Amino acid sequence: MLSLFTILLLLLLPPPTLPASPVITVENYPLSYSYYTPYQATQFINDTAILLTKAATVTDADGDNIQTAEIHITHGFKFGDTLSYVDVSPITSSYSAEEGKLTLTGPTTASAFQTALRSIYFKASSTYHLLDIPNFHNKLVSFKVTDATTAISTEDLRAINVTGPTRVYTEGVPVIITKG
Repeated sequence: MLSLFTILLLLLLPPPTLPASPVITVENYPLSYSYYTPYQATQFINDTAILLTKAATVTDADGDNIQTAEIHITHGFKFGDTLSYVDVSPITSSYSAEEGKLTLTGPTTASAFQTALRSIYFKASSTYHLLDIPNFHNKLVSFKVTDATTAISTEDLRAINVTGPTRVYTEGVPVIITKG
């Protein structure tokens, strides 16, 4: 049986609080990636990486440092697709080419991770055959962060619409696609 003192103590003390989970948000509109770059009548494979997000935000209500961020091509990944980040201390990165997953590791502030997320690039595999199977190359990229208390954010998603050349036929004129 609890004593009167214990009951009063339990009533007067605030309940324990759980650590707040970090929050990550990215743009909610699709990113466009053109696999071919047109040059006059010939099209060359686009060998350029594009910035994955310009406006990602990372927050943690209780001010905990962020331990890791995972950026993962969860749908439409093709071997050769890359997510890249140039390490800036104290954040380091590792990329799994087999999974299409980039992991950033701290620990450091949420604002430092936010800056890091805004400097990640996507580049499509050089082995697409967009003329053979068009509209089958779109990607879905997930973002999630874990703070120092191991609380994990809800993942946020960003779509990438990968487009190939537009088929334009002129009777009697051959279509030429050159790998650049």
